[in-house]
Amino acid sequence: MQQHKIMVMGVGNVLLSDEGLGVQFLNVLAQEPLPDFVELLEGGTAGLELVHLIKEVDYLIIVDAINAKDEPGAIFRFEPEDIRVMPSQYEVSFHQVGILEVLAMANILGTAPKTLIFGVQPKSLEMGLELTPEIRDVLPRVKDLVLQEIQNIAEKGEFRRINL
Repeated sequence: MQQHKIMVMGVGNVLLSDEGLGVQFLNVLAQEPLPDFVELLEGGTAGLELVHLIKEVDYLIIVDAINAKDEPGAIFRFEPEDIRVMPSQYEVSFHQVGILEVLAMANILGTAPKTLIFGVQPKSLEMGLELTPEIRDVLPRVKDLVLQEIQNIAEKGEFRRINL
């Protein structure tokens, strides 16, 4: 069976405390032994320039802060299509050009990978380099969820069929 190329992208602004959780999450995930077909990418707050970086990827897993108006540390798992159905429930990105725009452009170009997003409700968006304790404490759970997705893709060639 052909091995699928998987990218895990951490997105966010590390200067705004919890807004940088996606980028800081990559440091947590990098401590794990990952298969050769998994690539980690710090997306930061980059916009449409990310399109060319994901064109060779079969599966994209994104970790980002989202404003779902929920408790700090709440984890959400969804695919881009889910946001198109209920866009008012989530502000998917705090960034100027959100990841949905990047995926839409990749789709237009015919290079969009199958995508899954793990969003975490931040507590603070104040200036600062540190995550709040509530967000730092939830990162191991996000790591476990991402590792489960990687394993499922490797074994079954698809994302898991679950809801959080």
